[in-house]
Amino acid sequence: MTYEARRIGRVEGLGEIYQVAAPLDEQLAAFAKVGIGSLAEPDEVARIRLANLSNDSSRTNVASIAVRDKKTILVRGALNPLRNPIMAAAAVMAHRKGDHFEMNSKIYEAAEAVAKEQDGMAPEDRDAIFVSQKGDFNLTPKHDESRFMLGKQNVPYFEQKTTGGIPFYGLSAKSKDVAVVNYTWFDDPQCGSMLDCRYGDLDYDSHAFGVLRSGEAELLERMRRGN
Repeated sequence: MTYEARRIGRVEGLGEIYQVAAPLDEQLAAFAKVGIGSLAEPDEVARIRLANLSNDSSRTNVASIAVRDKKTILVRGALNPLRNPIMAAAAVMAHRKGDHFEMNSKIYEAAEAVAKEQDGMAPEDRDAIFVSQKGDFNLTPKHDESRFMLGKQNVPYFEQKTTGGIPFYGLSAKSKDVAVVNYTWFDDPQCGSMLDCRYGDLDYDSHAFGVLRSGEAELLERMRRGN
């Protein structure tokens, strides 16, 4: 089956918004065809919803990395190993078998080093952050995890799209030597805007947004014209 990213509109100051429902590796391939290098970040999904373009649920470009007896780490942007097509395909294969994707624990150590180095920075500016609690809990706008995920959209999103809290579902691991790596699912506001780090089904045709930023859109158009 061939999957195509569909343009659904534009968010001022963000860019052209695309969407595709596909397994993760196919999603990344479909977005790449239109010049988008990753899934949307949670703060970008929040902007899409606050602009009333779409309230759909979405996979996001934030991964969680866990080993036993240590705090789970959230990583985003270029640090997310699941934005790599080969890693994404491997994760899809694991989920198809009903398993979480596992990697050598050195991936945790690398993320841990970044999280420690950036510990004094504002959560909005970090690339990696420790999850403050084990298991499941309720996020408020004051949580560092909320500020990390939602950035400048944090307070507006809580005020306009939630009833005061966002359920956070954590990720756990059984081994100290093997890291569990998973993506973060951002549920729609009608379902409480849950941020789920342990949800599976990367092999399913689930939705994700992609953002073609204004400068990237202009560059892509020039390339198409051969300029």
